[in-house]
Amino acid sequence: MDLAGDLVGAWARDVSEGDAKALMEDVLAKVSASGSEALVMDGDMVFGADHVASALHHAAKAAAEGRNSSDSLAMETLLYASGERQLSAAIRKMSVGEKTRRVVLAVLRGTFEPGEGWAPLPHTEGSGDRARMRRFGVTDVEMSTVAEGRLGELVLERVAAVDVIKR
Repeated sequence: MDLAGDLVGAWARDVSEGDAKALMEDVLAKVSASGSEALVMDGDMVFGADHVASALHHAAKAAAEGRNSSDSLAMETLLYASGERQLSAAIRKMSVGEKTRRVVLAVLRGTFEPGEGWAPLPHTEGSGDRARMRRFGVTDVEMSTVAEGRLGELVLERVAAVDVIKR
């Protein structure tokens, strides 16, 4: 499923430990001033632009069907991106913190582009890193069910499963 058309853009940027929150506040202020809507996440929990695009697609669909858990497209997208049932768990899992070393910016609506220092987020990323997959919540048993090069599909399954687990 190609969802790239639903997502305006996704970028990543490495930061020094302790700098992620300030960067997030700065970029979100610029996004808001541009009239766009965006989401900033801990890059260690994002597995590429396809991950973000799938979460946005499911969030928009849930809102259109009246099944959304949040009135904010950004928060609903965060919920789906996390693969979690509760917004509080999604926030703990996906939000930038003091130890965040990589930030992902996903522009959900509008025309905002972050500019210098940000690199486009690849379609898939880090799905071969089993330790990172475990931190996301994918189990070794789940990883044993797919070929090594397809581990990222387990993250997309988690995104889609939110529709089932949040009921």
